[in-house]
Amino acid sequence: MSYYKFSPGDSASISLNAVTAAGAGKAIAFNDTSQVNWLVQGTGTINSGTVVIESAHAHDYSGTWKELDSIDASTLTGGALDGNTFPVVPGGFVRARVSVQIQGGGNITAYLNGLRI
Repeated sequence: MSYYKFSPGDSASISLNAVTAAGAGKAIAFNDTSQVNWLVQGTGTINSGTVVIESAHAHDYSGTWKELDSIDASTLTGGALDGNTFPVVPGGFVRARVSVQIQGGGNITAYLNGLRI
């Protein structure tokens, strides 16, 4: 039987919360999951910006993290969602990061979750 690491609505699954500025979100451990999935949600009007999902072997790793996905934030305007999944995450820690500032007056929130077997 498979189940998610976090229940829907669990605040522990939020890596970025209503942000616009460039910077990294909270890194979450997924070493106990067989895959990781993410949803990035826009709020309000978003004209530009980029959100990346990335992984590393330590939550405080200061080097270049491995990019798993890149999302054009303008596609998230008006409350739209974008997401994906990645099997067996390299390193065990995953975070969302705004690599290019969110413009247009809106913001983004990034939710991460993992599938346990």
